[in-house]
Amino acid sequence: MDVDEYRRMAEAGNRHWWYRSTRALLEQLVAPHLPPVGPATRYLDAAGGSGATGSWLAARGQTAVDDVDEQSVRFAIETPGYVGVIADLNHLPHPNGSFDAVLCVTALCHRMNRDPASTVSELVRVTRPGGIVCLMEPGVRWLRRGHDRVTHTARRFSRRDLAAMLDEAGADVLRSTGAYTFLVPPAALLAVVERGKETSDVGRNESGLAGAFGGLARAERAILTRMNLPTGLSAIAVARVPG
Repeated sequence: MDVDEYRRMAEAGNRHWWYRSTRALLEQLVAPHLPPVGPATRYLDAAGGSGATGSWLAARGQTAVDDVDEQSVRFAIETPGYVGVIADLNHLPHPNGSFDAVLCVTALCHRMNRDPASTVSELVRVTRPGGIVCLMEPGVRWLRRGHDRVTHTARRFSRRDLAAMLDEAGADVLRSTGAYTFLVPPAALLAVVERGKETSDVGRNESGLAGAFGGLARAERAILTRMNLPTGLSAIAVARVPG
C-alpha cells in the first residue's frame, strides 16, 4: 500500500462510517471472549496500519502493532496505546504465547503475503493459551475492484477459508461470519463501472449516504449477536488458543 493510502486511512479513521462501524463490530465479536485485563495484559494488532480498526484494542491495554512497512508503523504509533514493531508477519519476533489477543485485519489478502496459512500459524503461536485470535479479510472471492488494486489485494476469502486456517493452526474456532452483506451489491456494481481503474474507498462517501450505511451496519451487528452470516463484503473468524 502506498504512503498516500496510509495517510488517507489515518485521516479517515475517526470520520469514515466504515472505520467507526468496523471498530464497533470487532469489539462486539471479540471483547466477550477476551481474558480479564491485568497488569501483564498485552495485545497484538498485526499489520495494524494507522490503527483505524484496532484502536479499541489499544484502549484496553498495551498493544504492539507489527508491520514490515516502516511507514505503516509510523502512522500506527500516533494512536495512544500502540507500540510499533518492524516485523515480517510470517516470522514474528515474539516468543510463544506473548499476547492475550491478536487482531489481524486485511493482511492475509495482501499480494506481499505469499503464504496466508503460515501467517495464521504465526499469529496462533504468539497467542497465550486461552487467548483469542481474530481475522478479518475481504470477502466474496470473485469480487475484484479498483480498491483492491490500490490496496494491493491479491485474494479474497470466505468465512470458511479463515476458519479452516485457524483450525489447521490448532485454534478452536468460536465464530466465523460474513459482514457488511448490504455492501456486496454496490461493490459488485462498482467493480463493473470501475473496471481496470485504481480507485480507493478511503475518503469516499465518509458519511455513508448521510448515515444510511452506518444504520445498516448497526442493524447487522444486532443480527450478529444471534447468528453468523454466510457471506459479506468482509469475512471474519474468531478463535481461541487451547490451554
